[in-house]
Amino acid sequence: MSLSPVITAAAALQRLDGVAGVMLFKGRNTIHRQMPFSETRADNLREIIVQMLDGYRQVRRNIRQIYMEFDGGGLLIVAHGEAVMLFFLTARADPDLAASAASVMLNDHAGPLAAASSELQPAAPSSADGIEELVVTSPRALAQITEKAETTVNQWGAVRQCVESVLGKVMGRAQAINLIQRTITEAQIPDPYRLNAAAVRKLAVSVIEHVPNTSKRRQLLVELDAAIEHLNI
Repeated sequence: MSLSPVITAAAALQRLDGVAGVMLFKGRNTIHRQMPFSETRADNLREIIVQMLDGYRQVRRNIRQIYMEFDGGGLLIVAHGEAVMLFFLTARADPDLAASAASVMLNDHAGPLAAASSELQPAAPSSADGIEELVVTSPRALAQITEKAETTVNQWGAVRQCVESVLGKVMGRAQAINLIQRTITEAQIPDPYRLNAAAVRKLAVSVIEHVPNTSKRRQLLVELDAAIEHLNI
């Protein structure tokens, strides 16, 4: 079973605001990795996390989520069975949003992840989109990396927050996040952070159009349009 859709979904999570790096793995099998430090350090980090999770599994205490906050950011771990989605977050990130998005992604791709091997696999070919692997040596270097990454993407992160805020008037946050992700999947959009401004607005509107109540949908569309206008896109 191909893991390409899983890799695409995992890579898209790096476009969330304040996310400096992501890694999706199952045991010793790193399915997707784009971290702001060397492969050796990333592998060491993965091994430590695997050992920690295995220790809890042995005493029948399966961990679903771990968040560790440091001076310069945080480390977020979201587990689903043996599959683990790891985030390296800056201080600007919203850990709750990242955790919710990761949970949706892991649930949506539970089948392929369950079938994936947990053993070490041959390294995947380097990404062709020009993303570099960088070694972070200081907080300033991390800030520079973040600034560099932000210039290559659109404002989908801010628009998504507007959509979530508007949907929050008719449904819970988890439902809103699930609806957004389902809309992206149905539209066959590999990475919403690569869309132009018009396509971003169209995507936001299409999410709201899933609201079944006509009067509520119209009101939400008016509120969404007003919120997006403040973003100047």
